[in-house]
Amino acid sequence: QPQFCHDLDETERRELKLFAQRRKRENLGQGSVRALPLTSAGAVCQQCGGAVRGGQLAVFAARAGLGACWHPQCFQCSQCRQPLVDLLYFCPGGARGVLLCGRHHGETLRERCPGCDEV
Repeated sequence: QPQFCHDLDETERRELKLFAQRRKRENLGQGSVRALPLTSAGAVCQQCGGAVRGGQLAVFAARAGLGACWHPQCFQCSQCRQPLVDLLYFCPGGARGVLLCGRHHGETLRERCPGCDEV
């Protein structure tokens, strides 16, 4: 966020603000947790490939594709494998099943500053 980067000039601050807004609008999503219906034939977890059976909890991420789901413990960044806290995820380009945390998504778009480690 621009308010945390104190050494930016006005042009850089404006560019960073636009970057953050676009990133949130186009790629940010929040997963939803719900049980698969008991009558469901089940689904396949996008992370581990294991079965998610009817009646079990699953996490769904609309930006990752219709019907894509994960075991709650498998809902994690594809790069660092950290759990996606509060079910917030980034899904670049609607890539089916590829979820990223904010840090790794930012790195797909911009390099990190060696001084402050921000994109």
